Amino acid sequence: MDEAGPRLRQHAETQHPRRRASHRRPRSPRDGLLLAQGPKQVPTPRHHGARERTRSAASGTRTGELMRPHPWLRTSVWSLLLSSLLLGACSSPSPRSKGGKESKPDIILYSEADDQRAGEEAAKEIPMAIGVVNDPALKRYVERVGQRVAHQAPRTSFTYSFQVVDQDAPNAFALPGGFIFVSRGLLILSNSEDELANVLGHEIVHVARRHASARQSMMNSLPKYLRWAAVGQVTAYGRDQERESDRLGQGLAAVAGYDPVGMANFLRELEFSERLQLGFSRHQGYMDTHPATSERVARAGARARTIRWTPRAPIAASHAAYLSQLDGLVVGIGAAEGVFQRDRFLQADMGFSVRFPDGWDVINTRAAVGAVSPDRKSQVVLETQGQGTDPRKSAQEYLDEAQTQGLRVESAQDIVLGDVPAYRVEGRARSPAGPVGVHFTWFARDGVMLRLTGFSVGLGSRGAIFVNVARSFRTITPRERASIRETRLRIVPARGGESLTQLSKRTGNAWDIQQTAVTNGIFADATLDEGQLIKIAVSRPYRNTPAR
Repeated sequence: MDEAGPRLRQHAETQHPRRRASHRRPRSPRDGLLLAQGPKQVPTPRHHGARERTRSAASGTRTGELMRPHPWLRTSVWSLLLSSLLLGACSSPSPRSKGGKESKPDIILYSEADDQRAGEEAAKEIPMAIGVVNDPALKRYVERVGQRVAHQAPRTSFTYSFQVVDQDAPNAFALPGGFIFVSRGLLILSNSEDELANVLGHEIVHVARRHASARQSMMNSLPKYLRWAAVGQVTAYGRDQERESDRLGQGLAAVAGYDPVGMANFLRELEFSERLQLGFSRHQGYMDTHPATSERVARAGARARTIRWTPRAPIAASHAAYLSQLDGLVVGIGAAEGVFQRDRFLQADMGFSVRFPDGWDVINTRAAVGAVSPDRKSQVVLETQGQGTDPRKSAQEYLDEAQTQGLRVESAQDIVLGDVPAYRVEGRARSPAGPVGVHFTWFARDGVMLRLTGFSVGLGSRGAIFVNVARSFRTITPRERASIRETRLRIVPARGGESLTQLSKRTGNAWDIQQTAVTNGIFADATLDEGQLIKIAVSRPYRNTPAR
């Protein structure tokens, strides 16, 4: 793995000192937006899938993380599987004509009113599909920063709103109509309000230019019984759209009084985070719908030196005030969502355990927990289906709609999992990739109905594997419950002259030195100043407290 650097981030004070207010009006990003209001047809779908950390079920350790087609983070295994299993051409990058130019997608939202309605509907799914951070003060803070930047955008028919979603990946995404989300992972990686404002500016431009509209159109085209896996997974913007959003978003932040170098600083932190996680920085050509992060860093840094801007007092009065907003955030996947120990999933709050297939990549999200086969042709997913105690009744309610959308039921029967009544259904569905074998099992736990779904591409069946997963369901043991831990962000003051190694040992930091350096944007071998605030990760036994 490449060393994360001697210097991971050039501070704004050294790279781009705040200039005196200029009498000359900056070249406003609003000018560019007004000259080119978003087209009625959206040229390129967008991907904003969350980077999910994956582990080999065989080893129980984290494996490499997949490359990301989104500007802030990597795609998830769910997204890659969907592209071949469920969505086919619907989730691929923008279709191109024979001449190599991007062609218009078939499914579009035609007006801003359409955007608003579609965004409102999609936003309702976010709390269940991804989750939102339970911290009213943090939400108010992000909302204030976002509204300050959004006030500079030319479009006034959208009412912008800003939320913090419960994702460990550094992610930001926008829904049509002005619904903008940033992840707790992005906030943890950031080091200033200037950086946050530039990221929000980038997303605001996507909304104002109506780049986000095609994402929801694609989602609406899916049958509902397949849509569960696509929530939060959308297709990629084009390179030109990303460059435009970087450029105009940087300008919006500057007009709002934020240092435009914040864009370059955050992208640099993201680049080093990529290098730390993957062993290299992503290069253009791997996913040619997006510029490489290193290119974006260089462009943003050069552009920041040309933007005239007038500094305004930040909403967080100091660096310490900014970091205090982040203190206590969950690092990684919260234990409330359940944890994996090798291939066994432990859900302490609901008190159950289930084992997924050995050697499959396991994934845990707010919407579902599951595993993907090594050949990427099968997946098995466990999710809730509301309140209920009658598996047959819950199955029928679900199947009534699924059958109208192409699902063909081939067999159905009452079964028992240990001493738990259950209901099993096998069938077939169609996707752009061909036939999909579907295997469902419904069973209840403490008044909550659970649905286990297995998908397999092609005519071959992995029904026996899916049956074994269902049979592995059992009550969590006291020893398993006691073994569950959760990691949270803490802000600690350094002692004068100590190193990150010394600080980490003194404070019980769960991150290694490189991760700590990346997250704080400092030298890995830095000598710390007295009182210098450092972000660390602290692991504690899980006590079923609300996540933030």
